Amino acid sequence: MTNEPLGVALIGLDHWYAALNLAAAATRSNLCHLVAVADDDEAHAHQVARDYEAGIATTDYRAVLERGDVDIVVAMYSTDQNVAVCSAAAAAGKHIIGVKPMAMDLVGAGAIVEAVRSAGVIYLPFESSHRLMPTNQQIKRWIDEGRIGPPQRYLQTLHSSLPQAWPGSPSSGWWIDPARVPGGGWIDHGIYAVDLVRWLFGATASEVLGVVARRRHPTLPVEDYGLATYTLSNHAVAIIEDTWTAEQGFFFSRSEVVGSAGATLDETQTTGRIVVRGDFGFDTWVALEQQGSPAPPILDHMVACVREAAAPIATAEDGRANLAACLAFYQAAHTGASVRIG
Repeated sequence: MTNEPLGVALIGLDHWYAALNLAAAATRSNLCHLVAVADDDEAHAHQVARDYEAGIATTDYRAVLERGDVDIVVAMYSTDQNVAVCSAAAAAGKHIIGVKPMAMDLVGAGAIVEAVRSAGVIYLPFESSHRLMPTNQQIKRWIDEGRIGPPQRYLQTLHSSLPQAWPGSPSSGWWIDPARVPGGGWIDHGIYAVDLVRWLFGATASEVLGVVARRRHPTLPVEDYGLATYTLSNHAVAIIEDTWTAEQGFFFSRSEVVGSAGATLDETQTTGRIVVRGDFGFDTWVALEQQGSPAPPILDHMVACVREAAAPIATAEDGRANLAACLAFYQAAHTGASVRIG
């Protein structure tokens, strides 16, 4: 492989929140460049290609996969299409950043795992991108250094509004269609927290209790509220609450990690601070200023994995494990009983 910037193709704009951020990242990067944009909506494909300096816009993603100047595929079609898209991309030898959740069920997730394993390509599940955020990297180091003692509890709460099918659209589109995604307001952001706590604690999710509801939008086909309580393999507990019950455009998120000897409170979304207590050289809570919450550098990380053989921060197997934990949550919520995962 030459030292020329790697070619990136954006395949699908359904998850436009992620897709546009990654298109912008490719445009800014010296390590890669956006070659093509493919989407079923021709006008959207042309708009994004024009805005982010891609030379090709098309409705035929398979034609893009045939191109020799495409090294990395960013697959952001809706979840129900992701297995077919990623399987085709892997067969074409492309490395993949895949939409979350990666599949509608574990059969589909397993198909992606097998496709990328057989092709020898890298698959990064997009929900694992939060592992790369500077704040989370710092908290992970503190946990591994033992500054708060063995972790015992993780708590995340995220309050947001209904997603939009496209910027400015009054419709939520595929996000609320049970035929196209395995859940609603909880899994939309909860899957990031599931992945993050697995990574932070170095543990798997072993059992879950759950609650789902339609609190603000009673006629919604999927839930707008969810609360999960996981027991992890290290006996810690993770409590994950996510909603679509806010006013349009409102977003609030915070997370806590509690250990036997201290704790961290991540408020970087709102105050730009992490609040910590533990083995940090002081005896009380102290707020540490952070540089906000930038978009995670998952595209640069993928380039490093491809170009420099860096170890991927996550794999297709992580995507499957995240989906398994999320599907178990929905089973627990619908049956009212705890569900074992594994």
